[in-house]
Amino acid sequence: MEFAFTSIRVGILVVLLAAFWLLGGFNFPVGDFSYLQKAWTYSVVMLVSGSVCATIVDHWVGNLDRSNLRWLYVVLGVLLIGGGFMYQHVLKERMQIDAKALAVPEESE
Repeated sequence: MEFAFTSIRVGILVVLLAAFWLLGGFNFPVGDFSYLQKAWTYSVVMLVSGSVCATIVDHWVGNLDRSNLRWLYVVLGVLLIGGGFMYQHVLKERMQIDAKALAVPEESE
């Protein structure tokens, strides 16, 4: 495995990370939802590693007839990016459910 830093690949990586930042992916939960920080960190790691796999990783195998396994890394990267987005979506839904539960006052008899 090697890293190939070309202008196109680095540009795509920067665009992916900037889009993730603009969507609020790097805004870690605080306050009542600080218990989700570990899970949020996992989702960020999934997305960043998927972005790196899909853009700047090359993997050449073989000595005589060399083959590039880049397409496997692109597929793995896309799956990791999708998994990171889905994981964060689930975490955001969980925060909404907990926010509703915290905002509703208990009924007193």
